[in-house]
Amino acid sequence: MKTRKKYRSIKKRKFKMNYMDLIIVLLIVIMIVIGILFINLGLDFEKNIKPIYSYTVERDDDYQVLLKPNDYYTSETLPSGKYYAAKSIQEYILDFKYHFYGDRESDIEYDYNITAELVGIVNGSDNDGKEVWNRTFDILEDKHQNEKNEFYINEKINIDYEYYNNLARSYEKEYGISIDSSLKIYLNISYIIDNIGEDIDKTQDRIELDIPITNTVTHVQEKYEKLSNQNIIPKIEDLLAKKAVYYLIGGICIIVAIVIILIKVRIIKHNRTPQDVYEKNINKILKYYRDLIVTVKDEPDISNFKIMNVMTMDDLLDVAEQNKANIIHYQVIKAKISKLYVIVDDYVYVYHVTANEMK
Repeated sequence: MKTRKKYRSIKKRKFKMNYMDLIIVLLIVIMIVIGILFINLGLDFEKNIKPIYSYTVERDDDYQVLLKPNDYYTSETLPSGKYYAAKSIQEYILDFKYHFYGDRESDIEYDYNITAELVGIVNGSDNDGKEVWNRTFDILEDKHQNEKNEFYINEKINIDYEYYNNLARSYEKEYGISIDSSLKIYLNISYIIDNIGEDIDKTQDRIELDIPITNTVTHVQEKYEKLSNQNIIPKIEDLLAKKAVYYLIGGICIIVAIVIILIKVRIIKHNRTPQDVYEKNINKILKYYRDLIVTVKDEPDISNFKIMNVMTMDDLLDVAEQNKANIIHYQVIKAKISKLYVIVDDYVYVYHVTANEMK
């Protein structure tokens, strides 16, 4: 395998840049920078979205257990947060609390009610966790209110635990199956926020309490989040449109910069003089094969040799390397044509370097 040595580069002619070229370069740089900035804005668009409205919701509840007449407890009621003998309970006295407040002036239109849902579940090897019974009860009818930026709901209700327990036991007796029953009690809230610069759909929320209906021990389970902070952002259609604008501007800037570069390269290539092409070709050869080349001032006399014109520089290089000969370089006419010779016995191999593109 033949190796090609790479030699030190020769000194190149300095490139002269006029004011117009400088302006074009600056324009290209500016367009690329602007394009990258806008594309990055599109990529990070979701992170930089500012909400048009923010609000906080505080949810809470409290309750007491009203007992049936008995000889075991010294008080008629028991406090919240404990476990209770199911057969001792007459009623639950529930207190729902819901507080909404926004970060700026707005019109709030809200509705709420309280419902209960008695659910019967069958547990067993074949019907594990299957719901077989569901009945809904209206505890508090719909209430409609309007407020400015903030509203507070505080509703107390009584839940007749004995009634729901008797109803669940009656279902078991009627159908001859044993069920695990639970009473789910909901404070249901829906509201619309107006006057915030965006049409917002109605929001649904709830506070849920679950009370097992048993003949043994029961308690109250809270199934809701105590505190939440919400942000309302512009509609997705508006976000996608703005994001697309960022990508479009960024893409156009970069495409324009590329087009300017291509046009400039084409102009430079079109305006190259034969001297420029010739110098590029000969300098390339002298750069890579300089240690093999001997440059002479006088044209070699090859009249007594058999002349062999080679097609490529690689062909001439192969001849020189195989015969351990130097390449003689003679510039026929300055800056227009050079001849490269390799003399081997009675033959002289010649390659012409001109202003034509090298193959």
